[in-house]
Amino acid sequence: MQKKKAFTEIRKDRIENVTLALTLDTRRPADKLPVAIRVNQNRETIYYRTGLRCTLDEWEKITKSAKRGTNFEIKKFQIAIYEKVKTNVVNLLNEDSFSLVNLKSRLTGHKSTNFSIFWNEFANSKKVGTRRSYLNSLNSFTSAVGANIDFSGMSQSMIEKWKDKMEKDGLSNTTQGIYFRACRAVVNDCIRQGLMKRNQYPFGRGKVIIRRGRSRKDEFLDISTIKKLMRFEPPEEWLKGYADAVVEAINFWMFSYLGNGLNLADIAQLKYEKHYFESGKTELKFIREKTKDTTDEDVEIIIPIIPEVQKILDSYGDVPEPDNFVFPQILNGETDPFRIKDIVTQHNSNIRSRIQAACKILGIEKKLSMTWARHSFATNLTIAGVSERYISQAMGHSTKKSITQGYIGLFPPEKRMKFNKMLLEE
Repeated sequence: MQKKKAFTEIRKDRIENVTLALTLDTRRPADKLPVAIRVNQNRETIYYRTGLRCTLDEWEKITKSAKRGTNFEIKKFQIAIYEKVKTNVVNLLNEDSFSLVNLKSRLTGHKSTNFSIFWNEFANSKKVGTRRSYLNSLNSFTSAVGANIDFSGMSQSMIEKWKDKMEKDGLSNTTQGIYFRACRAVVNDCIRQGLMKRNQYPFGRGKVIIRRGRSRKDEFLDISTIKKLMRFEPPEEWLKGYADAVVEAINFWMFSYLGNGLNLADIAQLKYEKHYFESGKTELKFIREKTKDTTDEDVEIIIPIIPEVQKILDSYGDVPEPDNFVFPQILNGETDPFRIKDIVTQHNSNIRSRIQAACKILGIEKKLSMTWARHSFATNLTIAGVSERYISQAMGHSTKKSITQGYIGLFPPEKRMKFNKMLLEE
């Protein structure tokens, strides 16, 4: 297996909100990696493979080749495929019908034969987390109305039948809303492609209403309760292994709270990179997971290492060497995105159940999860009078107003440290 390293993209273009690159597909590590055209739009990505596989060294020789030779001929052929994909992107944009699903259909010559198949293909064009959500919603839909639904058969009454089954099965408004919004996205794309008629649209006033889930504005802990949780001591009758696991869960929750409300997917990918050492080991920096695939909304998150964060790093963090994961024990070397999603989900579940066991003993009548840490970060800093701009940027909320507004670096290090220390000041 090759050690992952940086490599050159032979071609790269941005056309409106679509980016293309002729590159290597590194999603599954292998000695010879497939060459592909990566196409990205709105944080979603597809890879159209060219049929060529090569090692990183072979790829570098191909990218650097010029004028003559075998590598140059290979390079020309790859560029020709890239230009074909680029032409299709331009044509679809000009037709106002661009989507990754449409592009894939045009490149492969394959067209969906019914609504259910289209939904499945639409889901599989998404990133791992979104894909699963869309496939879960499709499975729910199928269990209520059946499989292989024709485009012409999609109707408001069918969605209402699905809604009735979800309510009978006890699904919350939040879950129903997630499923309906996935269906709505699929329906909109079908209408855009002319596969369904506009009068088939089943959502909105006088039709099926997508209800909002319950508000999460009260899902936060005040600072005094957080300090109480920090002081938790496991009962003596607990087995040592379980007691240690509960304390670790509390510390990961605290790291999330004190670390700008990081979710566990972020924490799992956090590394000791260049900024950590340049700051004198006083800050961690990374690009939040949800924005990594965008080209115009990179959002810098800088985490001040206040004393309480340093204690957690000392207890649970890896040796601070360049490019080491801060908490390698979470993923344990896993690189497959599907497995990573499963691992993070399981860790979230473990943290939730263990921290709730501690809360029960402490008399904290809250069902805490990692989400509460994020909400507590925002709420407690707001109560403390910290500017909304700092809170938003600290949490990695992207903005399209200007490129510079996406960077928390506008606040000097001493300000960042001061603000985050307020998370424990009553």
